[in-house]
Amino acid sequence: MKKRQSNFELLRIICMFLIVAGHVTWQTKFSYSELNLVHRVSIQSLWMGGELGVWGFTLISAYFLSGSRFKLKSLKKIWGITLFYSISIYMLLVVFHVIPINPKDALKSFLPVLTGNYWYVSAYIGMYILVPYMNLVIEYLNKKDFQKLLITLFVMFSLLPYMKNITVITNNNSVINLVYIYFIGGYLRKYNDDFSKDKMKYYILSFIGSLVLMLASIIVIDFIKPNHWFAFLTTSSPLEAIAGISLFLIAKNITISYNEIINKIAASTFAVYLIHCQAIFFPILWNKIVRADQWQSVPYTVGYELLVACVIYCGATLIDFIRIYILKTYLKFKVRFVG
Repeated sequence: MKKRQSNFELLRIICMFLIVAGHVTWQTKFSYSELNLVHRVSIQSLWMGGELGVWGFTLISAYFLSGSRFKLKSLKKIWGITLFYSISIYMLLVVFHVIPINPKDALKSFLPVLTGNYWYVSAYIGMYILVPYMNLVIEYLNKKDFQKLLITLFVMFSLLPYMKNITVITNNNSVINLVYIYFIGGYLRKYNDDFSKDKMKYYILSFIGSLVLMLASIIVIDFIKPNHWFAFLTTSSPLEAIAGISLFLIAKNITISYNEIINKIAASTFAVYLIHCQAIFFPILWNKIVRADQWQSVPYTVGYELLVACVIYCGATLIDFIRIYILKTYLKFKVRFVG
């Protein structure tokens, strides 16, 4: 088996941590009106990483999938691990009397992909099913036409939504957004030589610049329309697009030899998402366990949020390590005593 490059695996880890940290802010009911501007913006800024993580995570998949064949086995694996964690977490919540048995909750947990209770998984699987057809488009488009396609997609999904254009699908949590990102990842792979290491300073500058502009957008909107402070922190945001692509290119051009520890941790990044985003557990985690709003008045709120994100990330990773260990032990037992 070919060993995965650790630079991309490290990016997976960073992206998933950004998603978890972003969720701490997004899912907590902070009373922003009670906080001064600096404190308020420091908390809100964590959500920049939430969508940045989605961009980075999807670009990695797109970069490699656009150069490979559709594999039903991979699709089954994604669906299988999603079912495992969704059902297992629901059953534990019921067994320990955290929640009562409820047909609606059971349906969400036993059919998580079909009911869309992991929006990213449902959108990702939808994107994955389209991979063979998108790859045909990527293969046969010449460079000029490919660039025209990307510009068209950028205008449709990153610019027009801000003009309230009702003819454009603006739902940030859909397969449409991932298809948009997929074509960008496919372009980066097809014309890989155009994005070489000697342009690293431009990638870094565009990454920092987009972050600064997103931060500025939070500050400005906090004054104009406080309830919409996240307007430029969505998956469709042109600033998130620039930041995500720049971060990906930085990681692509950093040389990190195979590192077993990084790769093992990265192998559980998807599980981190599945565990902390389980539909029934998700509100319980934020409203009854984390309760970050109780720390909103202290000066180190962001520090607390990052600590919470670390605990969730490490805890979920440890759980998946145990799952992998048990599965490997079972398979070895099966081969030795059954096969």
